[in-house]
Amino acid sequence: MVNAVLRGLLRNQNSISINKKNIPNIFRKCCEDIFSNEKICSFIYESFFHKPQNYQISISDRKNTIYEKRVSYLEKEIESNSFIQDIGNFEIINSIRKIYKDKNIIDICAAPGGKSILLQSYGFKVEAIDKSQRQIDKFIQNIKRMKLNIKISKKDFLKAKFPVQYNSILLDAPCSALGTYRRNPDVISKIDEKKLKLTQNTQIEMIEKSLNLLNNGGILVYIVCSFHPFETMGVIDKITQKHKNITLLNIQSDKMIKKEKGYFINPYSFRKYGGSDIFFISVLRKD
Repeated sequence: MVNAVLRGLLRNQNSISINKKNIPNIFRKCCEDIFSNEKICSFIYESFFHKPQNYQISISDRKNTIYEKRVSYLEKEIESNSFIQDIGNFEIINSIRKIYKDKNIIDICAAPGGKSILLQSYGFKVEAIDKSQRQIDKFIQNIKRMKLNIKISKKDFLKAKFPVQYNSILLDAPCSALGTYRRNPDVISKIDEKKLKLTQNTQIEMIEKSLNLLNNGGILVYIVCSFHPFETMGVIDKITQKHKNITLLNIQSDKMIKKEKGYFINPYSFRKYGGSDIFFISVLRKD
């Protein structure tokens, strides 16, 4: 029966439309609270029935690109010296790279390696760690294919001991992945605020440890591929309430929506390229 229903959907997919009534209330509320713009929200809702565009990111500038000399559409085969990454994900690193004053950086949840590779291409010396062997294996495959020299260590960040302090930290924290709704549409039906509060506790714990490892004047960038308030502004709000020596820094990007505690990638701003996933980014300086 399930197969029959799915085949019927595929046969009639062009006649299927989606509107506010089809979207779970929690997902719709998140969209409207964050973006508060009918065009942006409508674009997000309509994207459920559009196949996401795949992108490849070059590690060096190229003329035949669609965006910022680095981003191209992924056709049949990936080009040499390129890796697969969402265009919104690329925009994050492209926008925050100049905020870091020290290019020796630790990438805490680094695998499968897109952000580490991009950072290295911009001249950073990356210390990469991750606790998932499956993701680390993907990282190593990417590095070998591109013949790059980036080492990754298997470490559980919250349990590991670090003998040094850092001036530059990147924390792409575990989250609900709500912002990847186009690739994983089932996430919108799995929003459980009780579980999100537990996830928030982990996110806060990871930021707390990052701040302990950060030198005064150092920069921590917090990223999640989500736009639920528990994982985004709610996390940073609790951190700034507790730590009065934290200053939130501005990001220069016309592809993001600015909020009090950080920025959200605006998928509508990438509409001519096929849209993007939604990420939240907050830049914290320890004073």
